[in-house]
Amino acid sequence: MGGNRLSLVLDPAATTAHALHAHAAAALVTYAPRYQHAFCTVPESRTIVASLAAMTVLWIAKKSIQEARAVRKLRVQGVPEQKLLHPKRWLLGLQRYLIGHMLEPVPDMAGAIRSEQQVPLLHGKDVDGWDRTDQPPLIYLARYFFGYPSLVVADPKTLHVMLSTNSYTFIKPDTSIEVVGMVTGYLGMVNINGDVHKRHRRIVNPLFNMKTLMPLFPTMLASLDEFCAFLDSVPLSTPLPFHELCGQLTLNVIGRTGMNYEFNALALDGTPITRAYNEMQEVIEFTPWFLLCLMYPNTLGRIPTASRRQFWRGHHVMITAIKDMLQRARAEPNGTSLIHELIRQNTGNALSDEELVCETQTFLGAGHETTSSALAMALVLLAQFPDVQDELAKEVGAADLSDYETLSKLPQLNNVINETLRLFPPANMTFREASADITVPTTVLGPLALQKGLEIEVPIRAIHMDPTIWGPEAMTWNPRRWDTIDLVQGGSVDLSANRIVNGRRQIGPYDYLPFLVGPRGCIGRQFAVMELRLFIAGLVRRYKLATDLPVGGEELHVAITMRPTNAWVRVERRAHW
Repeated sequence: MGGNRLSLVLDPAATTAHALHAHAAAALVTYAPRYQHAFCTVPESRTIVASLAAMTVLWIAKKSIQEARAVRKLRVQGVPEQKLLHPKRWLLGLQRYLIGHMLEPVPDMAGAIRSEQQVPLLHGKDVDGWDRTDQPPLIYLARYFFGYPSLVVADPKTLHVMLSTNSYTFIKPDTSIEVVGMVTGYLGMVNINGDVHKRHRRIVNPLFNMKTLMPLFPTMLASLDEFCAFLDSVPLSTPLPFHELCGQLTLNVIGRTGMNYEFNALALDGTPITRAYNEMQEVIEFTPWFLLCLMYPNTLGRIPTASRRQFWRGHHVMITAIKDMLQRARAEPNGTSLIHELIRQNTGNALSDEELVCETQTFLGAGHETTSSALAMALVLLAQFPDVQDELAKEVGAADLSDYETLSKLPQLNNVINETLRLFPPANMTFREASADITVPTTVLGPLALQKGLEIEVPIRAIHMDPTIWGPEAMTWNPRRWDTIDLVQGGSVDLSANRIVNGRRQIGPYDYLPFLVGPRGCIGRQFAVMELRLFIAGLVRRYKLATDLPVGGEELHVAITMRPTNAWVRVERRAHW
């Protein structure tokens, strides 16, 4: 059964450990009086350190035993496990249970290439325990430190249960809450679970319907004009870092439309909160130490490292500013920004002050970075594919940018956005945890029993790059593919044997997940798409984009989101401008 031998040994080992503990306790009662003086001479600090170390080792051993049992239950049900490619003897053969697959080069644990590398595993290659060639498992098992298991799931039947019908049984795990909460707050919509999430969603949902968003559109348009004025001030043929500029544009927009605050992000120094936010972002990087701190937040995560101190300094500045924004919003009952609407919807103070702070923090963290990442990628891709850019420029050239209803129906514009979000989704993966023992359906394995506490990874970008869903050119950016795609939102979630119907590719709700689906889907989807439509149309209409970056030469940084770090683009005013 591949990696299950240790779990078979650990069960009797646990019984033996209990027996040894009982004998040791009896011996201590019998012989301790003889050595009482020696015990008293041991320095207190050493005793404390030794006790803490012993407790840590025992706790890790207990967790390892529990996780080994969980893995064994999954393997017995036919779930394949990722193979070990590292040398198998350099940790005495125990690396599967000490570091799991953390150091495996394929798939990379924290890099953008992880998604591409996951596709073969989801189809039964490079895994232990799968010898069927007729159907892919679409599920495999990976491990983290000390054998901590994670079930990677791309099966639409299983995802339907996880994300839609039983979405509140599959909660956000503590590790995910720890990392995302650093930016969005621990009590914001992105992190909370169960009935608390339902209460927040009921209050926040009205903020993102079109009736509330349309009055904000002129502010977005004014921010675009300001951005273009900045671009016009730059000498011609100057490569511009759109991976940074797009973040400054969307930060200004979320400040003006969401928080009634002027970030002045395009200025050289910005504002104190802008600088504080940037300082916070700098220290979030998925290093092995960072991942260990996430797994053990109450021990390792509390060590006051220099980067952690830098983060909390910026965090204090940001929270202080947000509290001031909320206070000013309460004094302006007729304000039109999202923070004003949040105050109005919070009748009877259903959300506490701390919850309001976290929701506003979510506006800032989730409301601009994901959009800026998608915008930067779309612009550099259009610069790399001038034929697509020219087609789009013709389409938007005749459009009235102030008419959002018309803008939302432009087919080439929507194709560019859909394809960019497919191949470069800012939320490239998400995690869930089973909050109770539950049996879920699968396409190939049949009913699969999941144990309470099991962590599950939904590999969004890997699903978006699967050739069996998107065709043989799944890893190529091609907006024209959307001319012959039908997004099927309802009906059966069974994996279709033939995805082509009347010459059109059928894409289901669990095949395309840039905003997720179900009750925990992205509540700000309309806001993000509105920004992308306006900014891409406005910039392509006014400028011809060019880049020296070759196709496939993008560098992607993966932390809370996936974003480009080398989107260098030159802009040149079009003749009619």
